[in-house]
Amino acid sequence: MSNVINTTDLLKIKQEVQALLINGISIFEQIVDLDLLECLEQDKSFAQQAIAVLNGEYLKLEIFETVIAVVGTMKAGKSTTINAIVGREILPNRNAPMTAIPTLIKHRKGQKQPHLTFSKKASQPANQLVRDLKKCFQQEQYTATLEKLRTDKDLYLTVERIQQGIKVVNDAVGEKQIFDFLVSINDLVRIAPHFDLEFPFDQYQNIDQLPIIEVEFVYLKDIPEQYGQLVLLDTPGPNEAGQTHLRPMLQDQLKKASAVLIVMDYTQLKSEADAQVREDIQSIAHTAKNRIYALVNKFDNCDRNGMKEPEVKTFVEGLTEGVIKQENTYPVAAKWAYLAKRAKNERFKDGSLPDVESNGWVEDFYDEAGLRRESHRTPERIAEAIDDLWQDSLFSQPLKEVITISYKNAAFVALDSAIDKLDRYLEQFRKLYFSTVQPSSIDTLKDELTRLTKEFILLHKKMEKMLLQNTHLFGTERQKVIKKMEQTYTHIFEKQNFLIQVIAQKQRPNYLESNIQFLEYSLPNLRQKLLNIS
Repeated sequence: MSNVINTTDLLKIKQEVQALLINGISIFEQIVDLDLLECLEQDKSFAQQAIAVLNGEYLKLEIFETVIAVVGTMKAGKSTTINAIVGREILPNRNAPMTAIPTLIKHRKGQKQPHLTFSKKASQPANQLVRDLKKCFQQEQYTATLEKLRTDKDLYLTVERIQQGIKVVNDAVGEKQIFDFLVSINDLVRIAPHFDLEFPFDQYQNIDQLPIIEVEFVYLKDIPEQYGQLVLLDTPGPNEAGQTHLRPMLQDQLKKASAVLIVMDYTQLKSEADAQVREDIQSIAHTAKNRIYALVNKFDNCDRNGMKEPEVKTFVEGLTEGVIKQENTYPVAAKWAYLAKRAKNERFKDGSLPDVESNGWVEDFYDEAGLRRESHRTPERIAEAIDDLWQDSLFSQPLKEVITISYKNAAFVALDSAIDKLDRYLEQFRKLYFSTVQPSSIDTLKDELTRLTKEFILLHKKMEKMLLQNTHLFGTERQKVIKKMEQTYTHIFEKQNFLIQVIAQKQRPNYLESNIQFLEYSLPNLRQKLLNIS
């Protein structure tokens, strides 16, 4: 089938999927408005989350955007892995947690200089925190706290910048400016609790509120521009910064991603933090399906007694209870891959590398490549070391099978992801709601409502009698009796209200149910159409 036909068909399917997403969003908005989940004694955040995720899928489909969430614990080498995929150091490697809010890294062909943007709207809550912190720094009660922070030189640099009137910028160009931006955001997260403040994480839930770095991925530069976009999502690890908010944020972002790349530490495969990540991966297994991959990093630590590549693949599949298949597991050495790719990309025409003094990564390359002596750093040996380090990193296979294929199929993945997420949320709600209210006939429900009304009247009389018989009760004791009455009244009233709503829905054409049935009928047809042109 030609690319022209594929493009036409893709646009048609995109329109159909977006129409169904709008329908699905409308259903969950109605669920929130009717308080149906509260009546079922369920948290309405389920419906609110569905609305947020489906809105995100709609936005991603506008440009056929595939978002691969990169997750892992603080020491697993997540930033190094992303740098290896991109082919340059766009994320800082600092001896402290660095991912406080999710960050998007988008491949843009021809964009040699990395460019970060953070919308003015998104920066407002962070800048408000900066102003609040500056006020706290001037208060006498926090003098000792400020002094204590001096012991952390990196962190105190940000404290000084806040005192000088720093603002969170909306635009950063080049590695240094981007580093400064990311460091500032992460330091704000760490500084705020010392002054009884919190970073406004709730303002950074949606994909269009996150900082985004656009840069050409070196490995993809020779591939023709595709009809779709590939974006990596750097997510906070569950053990970063000792912040309890990070795990729920990770779970939320996983639900919104098109695919997941989990970075595991070869030396710590059974650690508790990795166990948390594996648990979170289990929760999205049904929506990400075969789009969950594992990079088992630091495989260069494998000695003659360690697990070899086939054993690692088998181990990870068992560890994740089959969620991550053996064919989707890749033991790698991300640091070697990053250094080899960067050295190859930044070599001068004569085959030499930039000077060590102003390029720390060059010294790292020489150390890892066994070129510690300056006399060994000839163009020929550098070229040979680049090839050896790259091959030994084992990074070529996941780049080809995960990153390149995801880029080439970005439009299809974006559509498939949207269909899966809508289907899953509808299935979850149907189990929750219709299994509770559907089997009952209107007569049965009316009988239950009558019974509850009688129970309410009897309870009221009983409580009145109790109060009359206990006129000697005063103060706290009397309040306890009244509070117990109010709780019982509220419980019965909520049940009555729920039954009234259910009866009303059953007595009129059920818009909610018919809409869900329409979507459930349409989604398999769309999935088949997508399969036919993929």
